[in-house]
Amino acid sequence: MDKNIYFREWIHNWTWGMRAALFLILMFSILQFSLFSLTQNYVVSYFGAQPEDITFSIQVTYISLLFFLPIQIRFLNYFNTRKYLIVVLLAGIILNLLCMKTSDINVFIVLRFLQGIVISLIAGAMLTLIFTRLHEEKKQAVGYSVFYGTLLGSSVAVGAPSAWIIDNMDWRMIYYIVIVFQIISIVIVYFIFSKERKHRQYPLSQIDWKAYVVMASGMLCVAYFMVYGPKQYWFENKYITYVFMTAVFLLYLFVYRQVKSKRPIVHFSIFKSPKFITGLVLLGLFYGLKDTINLVYSYISNVTQWSNYQYIELAVFNISGMALAMYVSSQLVMRKKHSIHFFLVTGFGFMLTFNLWMYFIISPDLAFSDLVVPIFLQGAASGMLFVPIATFILSTVPVNTGISGSLVAGHVRFFATLQSFAGYYTMQLFYNQHYKEQFLSHLTPYDSVYTDANATAVQSYIARGYTIQEAGNLANANIAKQLATQSQLLTSQTIFLIVATAAAVIIALVLLSPLLQKLYERYKKPTIPALKAQL
Repeated sequence: MDKNIYFREWIHNWTWGMRAALFLILMFSILQFSLFSLTQNYVVSYFGAQPEDITFSIQVTYISLLFFLPIQIRFLNYFNTRKYLIVVLLAGIILNLLCMKTSDINVFIVLRFLQGIVISLIAGAMLTLIFTRLHEEKKQAVGYSVFYGTLLGSSVAVGAPSAWIIDNMDWRMIYYIVIVFQIISIVIVYFIFSKERKHRQYPLSQIDWKAYVVMASGMLCVAYFMVYGPKQYWFENKYITYVFMTAVFLLYLFVYRQVKSKRPIVHFSIFKSPKFITGLVLLGLFYGLKDTINLVYSYISNVTQWSNYQYIELAVFNISGMALAMYVSSQLVMRKKHSIHFFLVTGFGFMLTFNLWMYFIISPDLAFSDLVVPIFLQGAASGMLFVPIATFILSTVPVNTGISGSLVAGHVRFFATLQSFAGYYTMQLFYNQHYKEQFLSHLTPYDSVYTDANATAVQSYIARGYTIQEAGNLANANIAKQLATQSQLLTSQTIFLIVATAAAVIIALVLLSPLLQKLYERYKKPTIPALKAQL
């Protein structure tokens, strides 16, 4: 048993009690990250903002989470653990109260950045402490399973009470739920952590704050560019262009500072490993392709218009598939009985099946039961891919590079998520316009199908008591609504097919990679030393 430097004696040797307490605090802290996944429409209407503003606020939270994640371990080892965590949790309560009172979207975004810092300090500390309670061979698989599973599952955990609050009272009452969880966390921290600091105090003076500020500023610029760029037609907008140029400059400044620093945040030597690069590419592909599930949630909101409770029930099936697959994959990773190829083929195979399934079934009148299986498979794809890919990435990173691998992987996830948001947004704009133009070419007086359908609609409205002019306007409005719905359904269908094709290509490359590697080794040119040996 490790030396006890954090906890009270009564719980130090109670393994499962300790794990449960740390997991609860981790869960309660991460709830704030996905707090608006089910209430975005209400937040948009309350602030009078655009959906992009709320998306940006979520990305800002993730940026600040990444920003402080490497620093939190220094804070954890500098301050008395119990006092430190209680102060951070109290700061989180104050921020939630301020969020509840503000009505300015810009102030809200700033508060969300500060909330990301709180989430990072608490969640990072809990992960660090959970790692101390695990065997060495289980740290990576179990640790990342817990963090990623909690991150995805938090939206469902907070979803049920959020749906009830939204239907019965002001949506801002959701903040009270989070505050109650934070108070419970304070109580747990008070009773399980030692009153006195028993660990060595590491100075905070060696933290390269300038580099962290440059990194965070660059990430904010990238997030702004990727979230608002599609709607502003990218470089046609001068402000978007300036933001992009600023992001490039800050990236250069950060890299330059890291190369010259004696204690860099990121050791660029990790990029010398081909396996590390391959792992990052796989992680980027995974995060870039998995977000087609948002098309399903958009379908629920705009076409079927189901209640929040049905939305949550569907999300439960998705999280269940993710949790089950993640448990299986983490167990297999720890036993080391399967190579990364097995997980990639299985995970992307689930993703291929989900997208093909949705391609064939999507229509204006899907039932809840029609979506249960494909949504479950999408969750299973995420659960089967994340832990093996993350473990594969970190296994290629030398120990002396510290958290460089984790930090770079976190940034790849960030960029891939933004890329998928911007990419799917742009694809929807393009294909929506494409299909609308195709439909509009048939909405002419010379098209008998259109004229007959329009005349029937007009007569039905006249039969209900409307005037001829009113009936004509209502018939045109109904056709416009059907046009928008059908265009979006065809757009979603096209995107599902594109992603399914991409998943199939990835699977084919993974299956062929051993053969390609053997061919490369067989036919590559011999090196000069090898030629000398033959002579």
